[in-house]
Parts: sequence; C-alpha cells; structure tokens
Amino acid sequence: MLHSAADQQFEAGSLLSGGDKTDYGAVSNLSLLDTVDSPITLSWQDIRVSAPKINRDILHGVSGIANPGELVALMGASGAGKTTLLNTLVARNLKGLQVDGSVKVNGKVIGREITSVSGYAQQEELFVGTLTVKEYLSIQARLRVVEIPESKKGTATSLEEYRKNRVLKVLANLNLLKCQNTRIGVIGVKKGISGGEARRLTFACELLSNPALLFCDEPTTGLDSFMAESVIHVLSTLSTANRTIICTIHQPSSQLYSMFNKVIFLACGKTAFLGSPTQAIEFFASCGHVCPRNYNPADLIIHKLAVVPNEEDECIQRIEDITRKFEQSVYGTRLDSQLASVTEGRMPEKRRQANICTQINALLQRATIDTVRNPSLARAKMIQKSVMGLFVGLLYFQTKLDAIGVTNINGALFYLVCELTYSTLFGILNFLPSDFPLVAREYHDGLYSVLSYYVARCLSYLPLFTIDGLAMLLISYWLVGFQSAWDQVLLACLISFLIEQSSSAFGIMLSCVSPSFPIAMSSAGPLLTLLSLTGGLYANVGALPSFISWIQYLSWFRYGFEAFTINQWRKVDSPNWNSTNTQEVMQNLSFTESMFLWDMVIMAAYIVFFYTIGYIGLLIRIRRAR
Repeated sequence: MLHSAADQQFEAGSLLSGGDKTDYGAVSNLSLLDTVDSPITLSWQDIRVSAPKINRDILHGVSGIANPGELVALMGASGAGKTTLLNTLVARNLKGLQVDGSVKVNGKVIGREITSVSGYAQQEELFVGTLTVKEYLSIQARLRVVEIPESKKGTATSLEEYRKNRVLKVLANLNLLKCQNTRIGVIGVKKGISGGEARRLTFACELLSNPALLFCDEPTTGLDSFMAESVIHVLSTLSTANRTIICTIHQPSSQLYSMFNKVIFLACGKTAFLGSPTQAIEFFASCGHVCPRNYNPADLIIHKLAVVPNEEDECIQRIEDITRKFEQSVYGTRLDSQLASVTEGRMPEKRRQANICTQINALLQRATIDTVRNPSLARAKMIQKSVMGLFVGLLYFQTKLDAIGVTNINGALFYLVCELTYSTLFGILNFLPSDFPLVAREYHDGLYSVLSYYVARCLSYLPLFTIDGLAMLLISYWLVGFQSAWDQVLLACLISFLIEQSSSAFGIMLSCVSPSFPIAMSSAGPLLTLLSLTGGLYANVGALPSFISWIQYLSWFRYGFEAFTINQWRKVDSPNWNSTNTQEVMQNLSFTESMFLWDMVIMAAYIVFFYTIGYIGLLIRIRRAR
C-alpha cells in the first residue's frame, strides 16, 4: 500500500493545489468544505484512569478543553498517558480500566453517545482492499449519510443524488480524485494506493457525515516529513470550518508544532501544559528549560517530560515541579476558569443509522465485490471444484451396476459429501479473522448493526459456495453414470446445495465462536473427523455402539450421504435392477427410504441452527471489542 517518498511528495504537492492561498505559497481547494452547523466544545475535568488488575494509576486528574475551530495536539513521552486520554475522550478501548471524571460535549455528559456526534480517524487504516477508493466511499456514504440536511435540501433532488455529490466533494476536497478508480490494495498481496492517500481516505470516510468533532490517533505515523506536514495542513484547514479536532502526535517537527492552535503536554499521567505552541515555549522557559535557537521546541519539551532509565528520581522530580508550576501559573488558572464557565449549550444532532435494508444492501454490495475479486477464494474454489469433479468422474468412470460397482458408486457419493464439506469449511474459516477489526470499528462507530453485517456477509458467500459445488457435481454426474432422470438430477443438486450450506454455516459458526483463527482451525479437523466417521460409509450407522451412535444425528455427512444414496437407488434405469436390489443396498447401509425428505429438512434446520449460534457468538465478541 505504501509508495516511495517521491510519490508521497508528489501527492503532497498536488494536495496543496487549486483554490485559496495557503501558508505554503500554493493553493488549496479545501475551502469548499461545509461549515459545521452545530459546533462542539469538548471539555474534560479531573480524569482519573487506573488499571485495578495491575494496581497502576495511568491518569491523575487530567483536565482540558477544546473549542470549535481549534486543532489540538496531545503530546508527551511514551507512557505519558496521551493514548489513554484519547481513548477516554472517545469512550473506546477502556476494557479492564476504571475511569473517573467527566467528559462533556457542550457542557453535557453523553458517555458512549459521543460516537454519534464525532468522527474518529484511527491510526490503523482498515479498508476492504479489493474495492476502489470511490466504491469504498460510496458504500460508506450509504451507511453514514441517511438524510439530506435542512441547509442542503435545495442542492439535490434525492438522497442518492446528495450522497453522490457528497462523495465527489470529499474526493475533491481531500485530493483523491486522481486515485478514485484505483483499488485500495492489500498489504503484501496487491499494491494499491499510497500511504498518504490511505491516510486521507480515512479522513474522507469520517467527513462524509460532516462531524463537528474529529479525533485522530497518530495521523502522521509512517509518513515522511513532507507528507506529514501536508496531512496536518489538511487537519488545520478542516478545523477552520468550525470543527473541533483533537489528535495525538509523536515528536512533530518544529513546522508541524507551529501549525496547531493548542498543545496539551502530558507527563506521568498529569497535565504539564495546555495552551498555544508559543505559550508552551514561554512557560517551559520560565521553568528553567529554555529552548535553544534553531532547536525543535517539541523535542525539547518532550525530552524534559520523559522518564529516562537510570535517572528516574531526577526525572520524576522535574516533572512534579513542572506540573505544579503549571497548576499555579496563569495558564492553569485560565484553564480552571474556562472549565468553570462551561454551561450546557445546544447539542449537535446525533448521527442516525441507516435503516436495516439499506445497511444490508450496502454491506452486501461491498462483501460481494470483495468475494468476487478475491482470487484466493473465488477463482481457486471454482478451479478446485472443477478439477475434483473431473477427477471423481474419471476415477469412477461409467461404473457398472454389479456388487463392486454399487460399492464404488456409494463411495463416489460419500466422496462428494466430503469434498463439499472440507474445502468449503476450511475456505470459509477465515470469514471473521480478516473482517473482525473493521467490523468492530464500524459497529462501534454506529454505522450498522451486527445482524446487518452478518446477513450481508453470509449472503455474499451463498452464490460462490453454491455454484462451485454444483459445478463439481454436474461435471462428475454423467461421467460416473449416476442415475440421470431429470427429477433425480434436480434432487441431487438440492442435496448438494444443502450439504455445502451446512458446512458453510458450520464454518461460519466455528469462526465466530472461536477466540482466534488458529483455535478455529485446530478445532475443525477433529470435529469433521468425528462427523465423517459416523456418516455411514466407514461404519454402518445401525451397528454403532450406543455410547457413540448419537454423534451421527449431529452429522450432515450422515443425512447428506443417506439422501444421495436414496436418490441414486430409488429409481434405477436398468433391466437388471429391481426394488429388491434397492432395499438390499439400503439395508446394508442401515438407511431408510422414508427418511429422504427428513434428511433434507434436518440439514436445513442445522443450517439455521449453525447460523444462529454464529450470530450470537459474533454479537458477543464485537460488543466486547469496544
């Protein structure tokens, strides 16, 4: 996904082209961005965070305020508590932590509902890499933009038109037009957009809903200095549209440092300073830490606030002295008065979720494109099943209907059951691990429900995990010489569909309830072995010991094989075959012809059961992932 530094410099230069004059002497088209209708003042007071399990205090009474139109930087040395503070402000990633204090939006505590009035551009860029930039944003728009704002109702005749206009505007504003038809890419698999473009795409997704409050976690990490400067310039320009923007940043250059309206320095979980970049330099100079000429102020301040190994006592004493002086300084007094003057104001309108049909439709489109464009899944599955169908057909080519032939045909039928199961289940076990981080993030962003994602993703697999199985069955069907009356062929296709969907549903269930992909993989093998051994070919199901025979009733191998066998032998087009032969085959396998319909009904019931358990498992895991 990452390009060279030269590529990044080129796109940074193009980012600053066309529109209003900027500090760079170039021009920017970012002035086209919408102004926020309901600005947000975010304040936090006496935030204390501790980890009871390890008996450690992380934040000690941290307070602060961010006003509309401000770009605020949270800075500090490693372990200072800036990431914990950001997580506290956005009410995310606080599992196992005890949080005290208040976070207010326009003077009101709203808790986790802060998600519905803000955007959060996280450090880790999570996308569906097989989609193009425009495709991805268009689907995001269907999830994030659910109505036309009152101020924009004259600009579009329909919601769909407004969404398209919004996507094009954001693409233009963040200079993503030149890569709009480029696939995002998958690291290590397929090259896509550059690192700078990926970072701007993260901002673009959040800006679709025009949030008044935007959080950014390490927006410049992984970028060269020139590209990092352009990204901060984007954020600075966004803040001029009456937005409140708060970001964590690690050791910015002196030029980046000067671009922030306000800086907050943390040290050992306490506030060491809050004010403008220039005021920070003056304050630390008054504490005896003068910044030398031509030296990066941020580097100096962070160094003075760091705890250096083997110098812990001296460093902690210096930090205690700085934090105490800040509390007693004019800057600390001003912060106290600002927090005291915060009153309840007009609350911004909360972002509403799209209706469930729109959610499923948008997610189904995204999942279907991803499945079709995934070469390791789509093409490989079709090639594999076609080859295996040809192999089975040639192995059992035109089998004769004698005693050995009957055994061989039954073996071919059971092999089809196994092939429909094993390759499908192991192919789908990656259902959740690859999607989980993105789904958890979007769910907690309030974009859609778990049910919408689950239904859409399962439906997206349905065509692929139906067509490949039917291809294998039909390629081998006439080569082997299975009974080919039209009703038997159609019923064989239905049985094949039910077997493959049973294994697909079981694989999805296993993926959702297992805590990790390796556990799901290691569990699948033994479970499938048990189910196949009681499937009816390796051991007669009527002769199994009572303490183990119950497993057969949990096995779609058994129901699928029985249904295939009944369908094959109930009507044989041969003068040397009669009903007695059919009964003999059934008795040898302990199968009952009257179970034919029940076999298919039970497999359908298991499909519903597996999907239901999978959904419950996914719901629990995602809710715990906040």
